[in-house]
Parts: sequence; structure tokens; C-alpha cells
Amino acid sequence: MTPDPSQEHPLVIDEKQNKLLQNALRIKIMHALSREAMTSKQVADLLRKTPGNVHYHIQRLYEGGLLELSDTRSVAGIVEKYYTAKAAQFHFPGRAEGEDWQADDDAWTGGSPFSEYHATRLDLSEEEAARFSDELKALLEKWEQNTVGGQEYGVSIRLGRIDEKKEN
Repeated sequence: MTPDPSQEHPLVIDEKQNKLLQNALRIKIMHALSREAMTSKQVADLLRKTPGNVHYHIQRLYEGGLLELSDTRSVAGIVEKYYTAKAAQFHFPGRAEGEDWQADDDAWTGGSPFSEYHATRLDLSEEEAARFSDELKALLEKWEQNTVGGQEYGVSIRLGRIDEKKEN
């Protein structure tokens, strides 16, 4: 079964699965495998990464229940394993990283009819990070200037480099 990346409802994940997805390469792998079933080698070629590195991450995602084995094929005596992502979007109902700011301000209503938290990891060059930041600012400005009114919503976006030494 190949998941539909445009699905309306994200897959609900647990704390261990959430931790597995706190890695930019794993997120890229999940997106690639949400579009079509592939082998570790095919994903590595697509992402221009080493097959061993991608295979390691695919195994962790599979063991964590985020990928499924969709097909196996024997080619010249070698068993090829094809994986698919169970979803392209995820929902972690636990306490989200960076959620502390909401608890400190009574004006934020986490229980309102529309309250969401979105997070991802991106593998960006300095130039890409600057361009991404500029695009975010432009998007916020567009919405600040072009709304007709209604309820007030707060938007908080943090963009920063991850210190891999502290993370491990």
C-alpha cells in the first residue's frame, strides 16, 4: 500500500517515533518513500547520500513502525527490499519541542478550535537558510496585510541551527 502524501489526517505517532523524526535526512527519506516504494539504494541515489547511511536510517524508521516493507524481489540472487512510508505527515500528541512558550502566556488558548504546532528539520546551506528565512518573513507579512478579520491567532516560528554535539 502506497500512502497518499496529501492525506488529510496525519499519522499519530508516539514519543519514540517523534524522536526518530528529529533528523533532516530521515524526514527526506520519509518524503521520498511516501511518493513511491523504493529500496535503500534507490533512496540513496535519489538523495545523493551513501547507501550504507541511508540503509541505517531506513532500518531505524522501519523498526520504529514508520515504514513498511511493501515488496521483496530477488534479482541475480540478491533480495531487494522495497519500503513505503506509512504517512507523509505526523501528529505527536505529547508535549512538543518548543511548546513552553505557550504555557507562559494565558492569552494562548491551546484548546481553541484551531491550534496547531508544526515542526520539521531541514538540511540547509547558509544560503538556503537565508532564503528560507526571507520567504517566511514575506509569507508572514503577506498574511499580516491581507486578512479580512476574525479571531486573532498567534504565530511563532523559530529557525536555528541544531548543535549536533548537544543533541546526541
